[in-house]
Amino acid sequence: MRTPSALLVMLGAVALAGCHLNDRKPASPAPVAHAKSKDDYNQPLAPGEVALREVDITTLPDVPLASEDRSRLLAALGYSLTWLATAQAGHQYPLAGISKDQVVRSLQVLTQLVQGARDEGDFNLQLKRRFRALMSVGCDHRGTVLFSGYYTPILDASPVPTEAFRYPVYQSPGDLIKSADQDHPANQRLPSGETRVYPTRGELEGSGALKGHELVYFQDPFDAYVVEIQGSAKIRLPSGEQQDIGFADTNNHPYHPIAKDLVAEGKIRVADLALVRDYFHAHPQELTGYLARNPRVVFLRRTTGGPFGNLGEPVSTDVSVATDKSIFPPGAACVA
Repeated sequence: MRTPSALLVMLGAVALAGCHLNDRKPASPAPVAHAKSKDDYNQPLAPGEVALREVDITTLPDVPLASEDRSRLLAALGYSLTWLATAQAGHQYPLAGISKDQVVRSLQVLTQLVQGARDEGDFNLQLKRRFRALMSVGCDHRGTVLFSGYYTPILDASPVPTEAFRYPVYQSPGDLIKSADQDHPANQRLPSGETRVYPTRGELEGSGALKGHELVYFQDPFDAYVVEIQGSAKIRLPSGEQQDIGFADTNNHPYHPIAKDLVAEGKIRVADLALVRDYFHAHPQELTGYLARNPRVVFLRRTTGGPFGNLGEPVSTDVSVATDKSIFPPGAACVA
């Protein structure tokens, strides 16, 4: 019997893990009960619990592989391998017993299969012979995970503030020192040469520390926030020129979803972007207070060739999938 030579992470067509997934995060030291409902997608993992478990790959459905899928898959595999060759990738592994070398090898083997398979049947036969499968435990211990859409907003913006365009997104101030630990905030280099934990959103906005670092301005404060959370946008300037902006850096404080607060407080029914936007358009005086609840700030820059995922590599239509890098091996191949 042939021994599988690589691993494939299962989230649920082959995809590449490169953004963020709404799934279960590591628990705090306090005991946490398992999810009582399959809809509780934010249920934390129990202390010591891992997000992935091995399953029999031969029992899984075949993966579609139409001719148009191959070029997109090969491009996405190349992006993941490029990121895995960076120093940043080295800080992310090992993760849950999975090494970076294992992930690299799995992507290399998968690239060979996509390039060399005669047809879809041959591809799936080779896939199930050569790979192990690790599946998400999900929010209910039955593999249930939540997938959310990724999109790039196209918005009017101005490079300078005007009466109409008053709400900025910011470029990195240049004093940010990235953390080697993805779960720890970045550090800030002070003029004295000393360092401290990078300020939160509320601290930065309250102190005016970001003044002078505005990248572009939007007409709607909620649009500015959405662009920051999405990490990229296409902007139309008053001149008619269209530009791309994308992720540059983050203060790396934990992300707090304000939509979840609105649901918990009975102000919207579900955490839907359109409902959140409608709520704040109807109650604009509340937006600043809610935004301050999210300590995480994302800094942006002008880019070309995006949109980009949180690995800094381009995302591919119908191929890239969002995952939580703290519990899923970033850049790994997945079946969603």
